[in-house]
Amino acid sequence: MTSLLYVDPLAYLPHKPVQKYAKNRIIYDVQHPAIDLYLVIQGRVKIGTTPNDGLQTVIRIVRNEGLFGEASLIGPMNRTESAIAQDIVTLMSWSRNEIEQQVDGEPRLGIALAQYLVRQCLDLQDRIESMAVHKTPERVMLALLQLSADLGAPMPDRSLRVASLTHHTIAEFAGTSREIVTSQMNRLRRMGLVRYSPKQIDVHAQALRENLTQKGIRVSYAAKSTAQIVGR
Repeated sequence: MTSLLYVDPLAYLPHKPVQKYAKNRIIYDVQHPAIDLYLVIQGRVKIGTTPNDGLQTVIRIVRNEGLFGEASLIGPMNRTESAIAQDIVTLMSWSRNEIEQQVDGEPRLGIALAQYLVRQCLDLQDRIESMAVHKTPERVMLALLQLSADLGAPMPDRSLRVASLTHHTIAEFAGTSREIVTSQMNRLRRMGLVRYSPKQIDVHAQALRENLTQKGIRVSYAAKSTAQIVGR
């Protein structure tokens, strides 16, 4: 049986003028839902959701060459998702009609977007299982592994360096409080599993994985390579 190869959606999206957003600027929220599919050219965007209890959870943080705003492709509906610029960000965006027209002319874009959405669903499933099954210390460790896999840059000592993430943001990602994250980060620093300062966090991902594996916890996060934009 022939396996389905990964198709890069960025190879089939047409070039558009870029948009720039200041740090902490809201790109869309509950009052103004997403109407476009966005590509991050530079910077990071925090994607969160605020359910009826009013407590925000960070779904993911999207970096360079990542897509977000996928809900715009299914049309108007009640949504709780928001997107906020984590840094000064530069974006490209396409409307639903533009995406549909592009898929009509290049069906491989439809396959690429379907693959991308499935991967996002699988990552979110892992997150939900982690929050439901594991205790807070392990959730914080798993959150650091996923964040470093998604956002980290490799360092000479084989750690992954993540630029300035607040303990509050990590808490929203792990589903706990800032105070607990600060306590756990101090614990992990004493264990030599992380180093951090206001500017960055260095995560020793392999050592974190081994620590969790010894506790019988399956770890599926691995460092992700950055896709190449074709034709940019």
